[in-house]
Amino acid sequence: MELRQLSHTELTVSRLCVGTMTMGSQVNESDTAHLLGAAFDAGVNFVDTANVYNQGLSEELLGRCLRGKRQNVVLASKGFGKMGVPVQYSGLSREALERALDDSLRRLQTEYLDVYYLHQPDPATPAEESLEALDAFRRAGKIRYGAVSNYASWQIAEMFALSDKKGWQPPSISQPMYNLLARGIEQEYVPFARRYGVSLVVYNPLAGGLLTGKQSLESGPIAGTRFDGNQQYLGRYWHEAYFRAVEDLKKLSADSGRSLLEIAFRWLLDQDHVDSVILGASKLEHLQANLRAAASAPLSEDIRRECDRIWMELRGPTPFYNR
Repeated sequence: MELRQLSHTELTVSRLCVGTMTMGSQVNESDTAHLLGAAFDAGVNFVDTANVYNQGLSEELLGRCLRGKRQNVVLASKGFGKMGVPVQYSGLSREALERALDDSLRRLQTEYLDVYYLHQPDPATPAEESLEALDAFRRAGKIRYGAVSNYASWQIAEMFALSDKKGWQPPSISQPMYNLLARGIEQEYVPFARRYGVSLVVYNPLAGGLLTGKQSLESGPIAGTRFDGNQQYLGRYWHEAYFRAVEDLKKLSADSGRSLLEIAFRWLLDQDHVDSVILGASKLEHLQANLRAAASAPLSEDIRRECDRIWMELRGPTPFYNR
């Protein structure tokens, strides 16, 4: 398993990261242990969760399954989501983050997190307040590095400026959505990240499962999958244009002899600006298939060019605002 050192940190992580959104809902504790074991056996050392995943149950399962293994794992969680407690304990205020972090540490049965993400921007809280909280957590030994998820490049740039002014550690790890069907970050986010040394840990490598090629627009979502009754994912990917792009990718798979999974994962891992890719699974055989696909050979230039062509057709002719 290839490793990367995350920018401005002492963290060396695997190019693949275990995502845990299904743990505690589709995946029980026994299966969680098996999934983690398979990932660790493949050389994965990076695990990603969030307080809001299944209202804390994901963290609880991880806490139990990581007993005796914590020192070998780079562990990340996130704060923001409402957890069934008073409203002041959601969002990114100092008070909310203190409560969220302490609860996450308790559920995960650990004294510290290697990475602690602000899960998404909070318009009600000044960025300075959230950054000050992260700095306090770091100085208290509760986290090693603060990070952001679902932030725009200008928001991270603002946080870098504030951190520089105040003498705080900047959030140099970011988690955006990125896959063959969602390449919007390439326009300015990726150049920004390169310029400022922001490491990218990307999520949704299979577009919620659309890039498995198993879903059908006509038949509707397969029961038990990410799209089954999930309005967020239906709104994000369940569109005719995306299904046309998947059909083009399936043809590329057939013509090239590379599986659709291999194309999806290798395309991401072949991008030098991608430091780690979060992969989740609800079944052991799915995780093993994803691990095999990620371990396959780099894509040829012909395949990469065809992926670019498919993306350009999906993106359409709308010009960018900048040059």
